[in-house]
Amino acid sequence: MAKTLPQKNIRALGIDPGLAATGYAVVEALIKGGNLSKWGSIKTSSKKTQPLRLQEIYLEIDGLINKWSPSLLVIEDIYVLDKFPKAAIQLGEVVGVIQLAAQNNMVETLRIRPTEVKSCLTGNGRASKINVSDSVKRIFSVKKDIKPDHASDAAALALVGLSRKGYFNF
Repeated sequence: MAKTLPQKNIRALGIDPGLAATGYAVVEALIKGGNLSKWGSIKTSSKKTQPLRLQEIYLEIDGLINKWSPSLLVIEDIYVLDKFPKAAIQLGEVVGVIQLAAQNNMVETLRIRPTEVKSCLTGNGRASKINVSDSVKRIFSVKKDIKPDHASDAAALALVGLSRKGYFNF
């Protein structure tokens, strides 16, 4: 049995986590179609201590949640190359503070692998960032580039999350 599309607008906050730059995008599944409402990146300075950087990410995500009231927060699942194990720990900490912000605001979270996003939007699990960005721009009829790349990835995550939940067809 197919899921029915929403009878009201449903909002998702997509997050591409990173300690230096965390991309975000607010996507709305409308009764007819969708809207890419806001996107950007939370940048933290390497000159700050890691706890301060994590706090900055937490506070920004908390602010986005309070401003946009998403029903769903979609975050990229952690993947790291074997030769960079420290990066996995850092990403885990970033994901942890993002999930804490979602939990403190009672927002459902969903984690999606990058290959799933690429496959859903382009038909190729190894698609380039440009291919993913082009798909997002086409789906939302956005003419200008969605920059930085982390924001475009976050929009793609939100789209796939809304689709997986049955709120958006593309």
